[in-house]
Amino acid sequence: MTSNSEWEPRAVFKEVSSLAKEGKSAEALARLRAALRHGFFDAEATEKAGRTIAKLRAGGTQNEGTVRVLILGQCTTSWLATTLTALGWANGTSLDVCEGEYDNVLQELMVRAAAEPRPTVVILLPWTQRLFFDAANRSAESRIADEMSLWTQAWDLAGKQMGAKILQVGYDWVTPGALGHHLGGAATGDVSIVRQTNEALRTALPPSAYFLDLDQVAGTMGRDSFYDPRRYFWTKQPFSEAGAFLLAKHLWAGVRSLLIGPKKVLVVDLDNTLWGGVVGETGPLNVSLGETADGEAYRDFQHHVKELGKRGVVLAISSKNNEEDALAPFLQNPQMVLSTSDFAAIEANWEPKEAALRRIADTLKLGLDSFVFFDDNPAERELIRQSLPEVEVIEVPTDPAEYARALQASLCFEAVALLDADRQRSQQYQQERERRDLQQSFASMDDYLRSLAMQGIVEAVHDANLQRVGQLLTKTNQFNLTTRRHSVEDVSRMLSAPDAIGFALTLTDRFGDHGLISVMLGVPEDAAAEKTLKIDTWLMSCRVIARTVEDFFFGALVERARELGYSTLVGEYRPTKKNELVSGLYERLGFARIAEEADGTVVYRLSIAELPPLQTFVKSAAHGTP
Repeated sequence: MTSNSEWEPRAVFKEVSSLAKEGKSAEALARLRAALRHGFFDAEATEKAGRTIAKLRAGGTQNEGTVRVLILGQCTTSWLATTLTALGWANGTSLDVCEGEYDNVLQELMVRAAAEPRPTVVILLPWTQRLFFDAANRSAESRIADEMSLWTQAWDLAGKQMGAKILQVGYDWVTPGALGHHLGGAATGDVSIVRQTNEALRTALPPSAYFLDLDQVAGTMGRDSFYDPRRYFWTKQPFSEAGAFLLAKHLWAGVRSLLIGPKKVLVVDLDNTLWGGVVGETGPLNVSLGETADGEAYRDFQHHVKELGKRGVVLAISSKNNEEDALAPFLQNPQMVLSTSDFAAIEANWEPKEAALRRIADTLKLGLDSFVFFDDNPAERELIRQSLPEVEVIEVPTDPAEYARALQASLCFEAVALLDADRQRSQQYQQERERRDLQQSFASMDDYLRSLAMQGIVEAVHDANLQRVGQLLTKTNQFNLTTRRHSVEDVSRMLSAPDAIGFALTLTDRFGDHGLISVMLGVPEDAAAEKTLKIDTWLMSCRVIARTVEDFFFGALVERARELGYSTLVGEYRPTKKNELVSGLYERLGFARIAEEADGTVVYRLSIAELPPLQTFVKSAAHGTP
């Protein structure tokens, strides 16, 4: 266990400086990451950490997966850029954040569209100088239309021409203006103009972009604290230090949502977390739930957790308890909001919680970096921080009335969009528990797979399923042969090529509907001597691994390739830290290894005529073609 003094910013920066002088940049960066994750750095220290991280990486320590982010604003953005660098680093992502010239959005995009390397994410940050102040006395509608024209041109340059993901920040008001609070919200008031502009931005924004509502963000802190007019007049940066820090946190949440999606799993404790008191001492009917102010706070937190489950966050329990005691309130206490069916995994025992979280990850087939841990015990939180640094650990307040707000403030579950597939996820994991229970009753895996009565529907990628396809491309890591993060616009362009193939697979079985769980994108390889289809992307949800679903889906691709006159398939495996389980997939399917590129990518080739028989327990329910 470590003391708080170890993470005090002055001590951390002193140690980092010493390590840097000794040439130990990697150790210095690791120390900064650990310090940032412990949450003791304020706005100033975090910004300083961002500058230090950039300097250390410039000295030669770069991550292979560095993500390039470009911030373009109608105001100064320097404090945001360095703070965002630090927040990304704290969360395991190396960000190379560049800023454009002040209030030079379109010109910067035009120049950078023709240059390499291009940014992965473009952040567009407006300010109100033209929206509010107009010497020509244009109408509010005209001013809003002019601002919309600027941003739609920016989206076209950033998204269509540069292939970048877009994070659009909204407008905000610092004061309600000369009309005051009441009239400022009327049709031509400053507050109303901001809200009309933000609604126009939301409506017109490309579907795969992220909108950061600055009005909301400033409101959570209070505009008197979030903004600093003096700083704006001196430096053209309108945010206070604390305001810039909060905005940078939201920018990071947006960048993470665009790159990898939200966190997937919330693991909660029970005693003094979901209810007040220790159930093993009080009994299931005497835990604090609803009768007192604290009891109402615990019930409110349960309501919030349940709503997270409804929107697709996978819920799990890790509690140091006898299992019978831990489950008793769910079964006996009428004040409980949550039930055991809301949870995909329950660990109630006396083993270290590190082991419990590892088992939950294995059970759910999800990486620990998609986990969020919420436990009232600071010793347990510190254990997880040290033993499982990839897990997001929430600093839980002592007052249960603050629990829901603390979880919300983490921004762990911010998402670009919510689809029907997200809302069905909790039910699907409950069904998965039933499948695991069934598997224990069969003597052989073949008998078990046959009993599932799986049916697959293979259909073309089209407008109706494109958003779900884009979501899987963003977040699927384990069964993903190339981990290419195509946007929905990229996919549409790719599939517009003659004889390209874009397939999506939906799977059902006797327990329910898995939803759309696999995607395959193939494009013609023009340089090949024979008509060759290159499998650009192949990914599948980890929930159905080892059930012969991949064999069924590959068979559908081969059938369509034959119809289009292809004789040869080429596939690639690009190794990452997470996709080792598919490293041998192409060889198992009969492909021959023909090359290995400098970045470790392995290239495979298969003559369709030489395809070996494929065994699958999935039956075809329908098969759509492009």
